[in-house]
Amino acid sequence: MNKTLIFILSIIVIFISGCTAPKPIKHKKPLCIIHPTSKDKNITKDDNISISNEDKELQVIDDGAGGSNRVEEEYGIDDVFTDSMFLNGDRIKLIKNLDALPLEKKSLLKAYKNHTKLWKRKQREEFAKILEDDKYLSLCGDRRYYDNLLFTTEEPQVDILYSILLIKYINNLSHGCKKWVYSKLTNNLETKDNIPRDYLLDMVEKGAIVERLFVPFIPKPKKLFRVAIREYKSMHDIDEKSKKLRDKHLEIESMKESDKHPSYQK
Repeated sequence: MNKTLIFILSIIVIFISGCTAPKPIKHKKPLCIIHPTSKDKNITKDDNISISNEDKELQVIDDGAGGSNRVEEEYGIDDVFTDSMFLNGDRIKLIKNLDALPLEKKSLLKAYKNHTKLWKRKQREEFAKILEDDKYLSLCGDRRYYDNLLFTTEEPQVDILYSILLIKYINNLSHGCKKWVYSKLTNNLETKDNIPRDYLLDMVEKGAIVERLFVPFIPKPKKLFRVAIREYKSMHDIDEKSKKLRDKHLEIESMKESDKHPSYQK
């Protein structure tokens, strides 16, 4: 009788402990790539939520022209290559199926026409460090390309991702994320407002030091811009939701936009 009672009590204890066990910690970063042909990426938003003008500006900066970078699946990211699973590593087809602007694709196609690979290992390491730290606060609405890079090991996808990220990151740095987004939305992309994409990719193929490629595009005065970036990052470490941090972010974007004549245009 005692054995039977002990057995029943043991079962009850196991059952209760299983129900009350703590839930596993969820990963903050996505674990897989969601291919755009297999999932609807639209995100529903609550239109009743009140948003300040500052937050609206930051939403444009952070989300980019194509809507939010986030997808519905907590553990997934949006594949920037349409049908990449079926292109068998063909670099030209991959570029044609890349979610990018026509002028960006044109530069990529030209760069990869006679080259299967542009980036050397050292260059990748240099640029990866800039992206990881978001050194110039210019990933903005193009963060999903970086997410793809983090979770992709296949070539030539990785090489192409470094190239499109270089183009987009320097555009955001040179003109300001918000200005660049609005120009894409209105299809107002004048030649004078764009960076020398072909030249940059050519310099990468020739083995240029990546950090030096950014120098002509840093807003002037460069010293004040670097100070503003350092202040932003220090404030972010303390309170990433403070109004002062949002104001500093908008100040940095204003510095980017105010540089009407970047040195590379002279």
